[in-house]
Amino acid sequence: MRFLTGLIMAAAMSFAASAGAQTHNLGPAIGATLPAIAAQDQDGARRDLASLTGPNGLVLLVTRSADWCPFCQQQMIGLEGARARIEERGYRIATISTDSVEELAAFEARRAIGYPMLSDEQATLVRQLDLLDPTQAPGRRHNGLPVPTILIVSPQGEVLAKLGDANYRVRPAPDVVISTLDGLR
Repeated sequence: MRFLTGLIMAAAMSFAASAGAQTHNLGPAIGATLPAIAAQDQDGARRDLASLTGPNGLVLLVTRSADWCPFCQQQMIGLEGARARIEERGYRIATISTDSVEELAAFEARRAIGYPMLSDEQATLVRQLDLLDPTQAPGRRHNGLPVPTILIVSPQGEVLAKLGDANYRVRPAPDVVISTLDGLR
């Protein structure tokens, strides 16, 4: 069953890659400056934008859950696989999710993730970034989940590019992220 699920998710990611970079109208606009970001990472360390950013900026994935969302997990694993190519371009990767520090640490251990994953259990950062999923009714378990989005941010916090789709199943593939970074040069 896991094999079949993996094939279906790979096909979905492949479709997202062939569809090109999609976007939605949620979140900060290109050219906007991010609000202050501060949260604990999977190791319990307090992180802010300055501690996350590479010389050219940050690839910031705002996602639902490394613990239970298979689309999020595949995207995070895919970004880990592209991490060296992203870092060669002077960017670092970080994620924000609604997982606890413990859930993120467990995912890091299972999947050998080498980039910071920030815990936003109360969706405080999600709300600050205006990425709250409008399809989730208030009071439900999933109220507070973001619309999965990749923000490419300068070292000063300016949004240089935004990748994502309102459909949480459609995710930009790592090659789309790389080509977007290359287009920013």
